[in-house]
Amino acid sequence: MEIVNFFEKLAGRWFSQRTTHALSTQQSKAGKSDLEIEFLPPEADAVQQLYQQADTGSGLSAAEVPAPLCGLLIQQSSTIEGDSNPQVSTTLMVPLVPANADPYTGILLRSGTNEKSTYSLEEEVLTIVNDNKDVHSEERLWFVNDNLRMRTGTTELKSGANSGLRIASFCSEIRLGVKPPKVDS
Repeated sequence: MEIVNFFEKLAGRWFSQRTTHALSTQQSKAGKSDLEIEFLPPEADAVQQLYQQADTGSGLSAAEVPAPLCGLLIQQSSTIEGDSNPQVSTTLMVPLVPANADPYTGILLRSGTNEKSTYSLEEEVLTIVNDNKDVHSEERLWFVNDNLRMRTGTTELKSGANSGLRIASFCSEIRLGVKPPKVDS
């Protein structure tokens, strides 16, 4: 499976149930989210705009970074235990595979930030790593079946008042609105 196929499989409406655990303080919180994920072709205006604005910043020449492969537009409404106000966000993610590179690894652009993540797709498990001066995070995402996926993550804050804080998370996500398969008569 290549990243475009994986992103296509992510499209749809999802319900996510999440638990986060601060390893240093031993505090846990539960949360839930409604996700609306739309797969976008590489020529979509939003994908092209993010790509043009991003300047991959990877040290690669323009010839080494191809056009974007596709995009995912993610609309999320989340609530966290103890907070009745939902957090609403929209994010666009665009994967790039540098020329002459392994087609299962690349750069992931995200709207709202100039930072780039790296990704790898091995044995149908997507791993996204973000490492900068403030934070190191790693997220893994895989499908149990077409309508159930799992997501785990670790985050470590590297600067500021919470420097050294490490958080682990686990999400189970169920696809909503699935039509039953057609039965041949």
